[in-house]
Amino acid sequence: MSILKLALFASLPFVALGARQRRATTDEFELFAYGPKLGGPGLFYADGYAYIGDPSLSNSSDAATVICRSSLNGAFTGSPNTTNLANSTSADWSNVTLFVPGPSNTDHRVGFLDSSNTTTSSDIITDSFFFYGSTAMVKGSDGSLETFWTGLAVGNTGVYALYWNDTSLGQVHLTMRNVGPSSPPAAVPISTVTPASRS
Repeated sequence: MSILKLALFASLPFVALGARQRRATTDEFELFAYGPKLGGPGLFYADGYAYIGDPSLSNSSDAATVICRSSLNGAFTGSPNTTNLANSTSADWSNVTLFVPGPSNTDHRVGFLDSSNTTTSSDIITDSFFFYGSTAMVKGSDGSLETFWTGLAVGNTGVYALYWNDTSLGQVHLTMRNVGPSSPPAAVPISTVTPASRS
């Protein structure tokens, strides 16, 4: 084998790895919350803020599950999943950017930036999101890896408002992942196993 062919053959894994990395930055995904009494409800948008749970339980007319894409600069942008919208919902937003409040922000709500967003603070973080495995994290200004997601129950609806680094109102700690909850297929029967008899 010639040196040129050997060099080309040796570089193939790196070419494939680079291609996979580029695809990973543009693939669509959803975010799911795990924590006390929460086994993976999805992230949804309502009135510029981030919530966890079933968007049909929201009073907002633009509530919808968020389908995200990650960009090379570390931003998570989202558009509505319109396949399961309630009849009264018209999610006319798109290309919204997820944000968490910065260290000096007094509003600890997690939300989305778009043309109708009402946030007035400039202390927000929009470009430091990444996945450590399947867990969504934020890279701090000092290079630390942060996962300070918390959720506040909205009454007894099963919906949670998403917060960042705040438990002052009774918020529970959450882990946000891009892997949905697993459940056994409905067609698989559940049966008991009978031990074999000894002879």
